[in-house]
Amino acid sequence: MARILVTTDASPLGQQGVAHARALATALGAELTVLSVQTDPAPIVTGEFGYIVPLSEEELRTQQAALRDELTAAFPDTDVRIERTANRSVWQTILSTARSLNASMIVMTTHGRTGLGKMLLGSVAQAVVEHSTIPVLLVRGEQPVAHWS
Repeated sequence: MARILVTTDASPLGQQGVAHARALATALGAELTVLSVQTDPAPIVTGEFGYIVPLSEEELRTQQAALRDELTAAFPDTDVRIERTANRSVWQTILSTARSLNASMIVMTTHGRTGLGKMLLGSVAQAVVEHSTIPVLLVRGEQPVAHWS
């Protein structure tokens, strides 16, 4: 296993996945890449009208740089990537990045939503698992980090 790609949205739950991936990468001697996907600006809906908050390229680059700095500080000596969805879904962006890096595995945390919550909010993790051609390790937030031998 040469490279492990781990996704995070910089939330506490997302950060836990990185700890699991780092432990696995260390045990396997694999390189670790931390990926955060920056979504396209979401529309703000008021009444019958939708309004998209205009963000300039400069504002988007500023957000990317701030996120990159945060993740680089949190995970030193790790390859950090920030990718924009660019009119793709988050799961498609994750898989595209995994392909471009020739990743051997993807590690993600999952909320573990079921039923109505999953239907309304969707599941990025489920879509990645369904469409990935490489192994995907899903980690629940409350799981302690495994000590690999």
